[in-house]
Amino acid sequence: MNFKNKSFYNDLNLQKHFLFQENSISVLVLKSFCKFNLLTSQIGPFKKGEKIRIKIWMAIILEESNICRIKNPLWLKTEWLEKKILLEKKTPLLQRIPYFYRELSFLSFKKKKTGNLLFLKEISLIEEIFSIRSLKLWNGIQLIKNKINALKLDKIGAMEF
Repeated sequence: MNFKNKSFYNDLNLQKHFLFQENSISVLVLKSFCKFNLLTSQIGPFKKGEKIRIKIWMAIILEESNICRIKNPLWLKTEWLEKKILLEKKTPLLQRIPYFYRELSFLSFKKKKTGNLLFLKEISLIEEIFSIRSLKLWNGIQLIKNKINALKLDKIGAMEF
């Protein structure tokens, strides 16, 4: 993360990126490795073939070193995404969705081959969900914009505000 010429405390995008990286994700260990200490915690030991949950920032580093493979979330499947689109279209309220759904999907998409048709379909489904939800939010805010002083939103993704 690059903090040059930016104040972390005043930049909402940097804060969201940090919070995303601090979430845990499932990985498959490809090579056994022993325990090692960080400043505030310790990682390992892990055995080859083990399925573990670690912070996203660590998973990215270990995957780039061919020590583990990040597993796609269970919800990042065409069937789940299509069902979510139908639910979003049928109901006026936002449906529950993983808070970092766009960030996690982009992380998964970065690893895939661009020629894969399933990959292209998943991208378009994620973007359709985002579009539907953005329109719902915009329309809802337009309805109440002059009537309230504060608004609390739940069931909203990190990139949707």
